[in-house]
Amino acid sequence: MQRRKVTFKLDPNAAQAGRLKAWTRLHCELYNAAIEERIDAWGKAGKSISDYAQQNALPQIKADRPELNELGSHALQQTLRRLDLAFQSFFRRVNAGQTPGFPRFKAAKRFSGFAYPDPAGWKLLQNGHRGATLRLGSDSSAMSIRARGQHRFGADAKPDDITLTRRNDQWFVSVTLRVPEEACARQRTDDQRRGVDFGINDWATFDDGQTIANPRWMREELPRLAALQRQRARKRKGSIRYKRLSQRVARLHDRIGNLRRDFVHKETTKLVRQCAVLATEQLAPKTMSRSAKGTVDAPGRRVRQKAGLNREILSAGFGMAHPMLAYKAEETGTRLHLSNTRQLKPSRPKQRVGGAHRRAQHAWDERGGETQTSATATWQVEVCDPRNPHDNRASVLMAGEFIGPKGIVRFRSRSRSECART
Repeated sequence: MQRRKVTFKLDPNAAQAGRLKAWTRLHCELYNAAIEERIDAWGKAGKSISDYAQQNALPQIKADRPELNELGSHALQQTLRRLDLAFQSFFRRVNAGQTPGFPRFKAAKRFSGFAYPDPAGWKLLQNGHRGATLRLGSDSSAMSIRARGQHRFGADAKPDDITLTRRNDQWFVSVTLRVPEEACARQRTDDQRRGVDFGINDWATFDDGQTIANPRWMREELPRLAALQRQRARKRKGSIRYKRLSQRVARLHDRIGNLRRDFVHKETTKLVRQCAVLATEQLAPKTMSRSAKGTVDAPGRRVRQKAGLNREILSAGFGMAHPMLAYKAEETGTRLHLSNTRQLKPSRPKQRVGGAHRRAQHAWDERGGETQTSATATWQVEVCDPRNPHDNRASVLMAGEFIGPKGIVRFRSRSRSECART
């Protein structure tokens, strides 16, 4: 059995939305009370309170606060586990010498939602192509909320847990499904062997010269976004008009994110369905989009230009492309190879990487296994470097650290290969 997560958009009526907001406020109160209890216990008695001790106090808390009964014991326990995970992360950062970031009290409007960790207190009913129905509660006061969307795993998928979140005054439910192996499998339509390089001028450039254009939704929406932000800057902070404009700005960002996610999903699905072997480079968007402002003693140069480049890097969605390729390649039986770009420098003109390293060619045989043979590949792969577009015409990698005539070519570096056999 595999675990897959799908997200539905909820469509509650006014009364149901009010109840969900009230439930979220109660979970937020419990979260803040648990933080305060831990702080007071350590400050006054030097005692550390565990997650289990706080969960054991829930029956008494529900006796004193009857409104918590309809939330469900398991959902309340999950909120306390959420706080315990925050403290575990805090102590881990302290031990690692990083910025600690002590868990903070949360306002109700900033509390994202709550979760049910097991199939108790809720039920998800799939209504064919008409969406689904989420039922919360088990007594006469239970809510039945319409949900938009459907999953591709069929009737054999069993819901395991759910997480309800609120974003821009809209409600979503993420459902974790237990899915059989055969239901997860994707059908591959071709057995190509391709190398792909992700960039900004073109979202993807293949070894045969084909490209996928970069949609640049963020750049297209920048004038509209700037106009809304200028309007909001003229309003008094905290007023009704200020809040309305803030909602419009947030929904515009949400729309851009949805378009980007939809585009990356579709393109990565096409790639894994067409390719038996797919090779690309490891990318670190967090490092690539690091600010250039520097420090007071050593200020940076061309900070505005680097800020624009960072915006384009983040807008391209490289950070979500690799995880999507990884799990979809496993479902289709595609071999995915990620090359360490610290060993490859395609921005240097006419660099012949093949002569600088010893390499091993991994051929993908008909039985789906691996055989290692030494070879000197001569196939050239042209790689477009978004950081140095002027060098793209002269940037040629011998043997492609990507694809050779019979399969993948890999150097002895920190490259990692993810392989799924069918």
